[in-house]
Amino acid sequence: MTVDPAELRERVDAPLVHRERCPSTNDLARAEGRDDAPHGTFVVADEQTAGRGRTGNVWVSPPGGVWSSTLVRPTFDASHVGRLTFAGGLAAAETVEAFGVDARLKWPNDVVVDDEGERAKLCGVLTEAVVDEVPVAGKPVDEVLPGTDPADAELSFAVLGVGVNADLDADALDVDRRVTTLREEVGTVDMTDVAATLHERLLEWVARVESDAGFESAVEAWRERAATLGERVRVQTRDGDVVTGEAVAVTERGALVVQRGDSRVELSEGECARLRRS
Repeated sequence: MTVDPAELRERVDAPLVHRERCPSTNDLARAEGRDDAPHGTFVVADEQTAGRGRTGNVWVSPPGGVWSSTLVRPTFDASHVGRLTFAGGLAAAETVEAFGVDARLKWPNDVVVDDEGERAKLCGVLTEAVVDEVPVAGKPVDEVLPGTDPADAELSFAVLGVGVNADLDADALDVDRRVTTLREEVGTVDMTDVAATLHERLLEWVARVESDAGFESAVEAWRERAATLGERVRVQTRDGDVVTGEAVAVTERGALVVQRGDSRVELSEGECARLRRS
């Protein structure tokens, strides 16, 4: 089963770009943004051949998933790009919850399901901003563009890529981690309904986080669904550093705060794994 593009166009109040197969919906959405496509433009593919996650990992995207990217043009500057990661995670979590799944949020960008102590990934989110015409994926602007003050940098637009393991079996996802799907959790789902729900929730949360008060509500909603906070974790960064401690908070830029002995470390990226307490 795949998305019905004709029905989805009727349900989505924004331009829709549909492909049966493409390398990456984020790449297509970024091209749409460079061509001045409007806020909310929705790119959906039945299959991705080169999908990617936040740290560059391959995102396996066979037919049966909702593989999408939404172009957004928020009113805030580049210093607030981290707000979009909260918006994307919350939108994905609320989408699967609408189909009967009890979802949690694992830092930095995974929607997961916990079942009898086992944790399985159901959705992933990748925020890619274009700042001063330079793509910035998954890290603070000033880390990617040294010397840049994010408050002075122009946020041209951003792309929120969300992959939902929807109407397929988990064994169709050839990955080295535990995953699950909507089909395995609740049975067969209508892919077009999943896509339309996701787009609606996503634009609602993006609009909300544009204001300080709305972002505060998003942070609180994220904390209520957090699977990571309060856990003992091990985070390996892209540079190979390893930080072990208790996850105690997230900052407004989306960084995870880890208590390590008497000190706290803020991590803007990395692979996070929970550890058993001794």
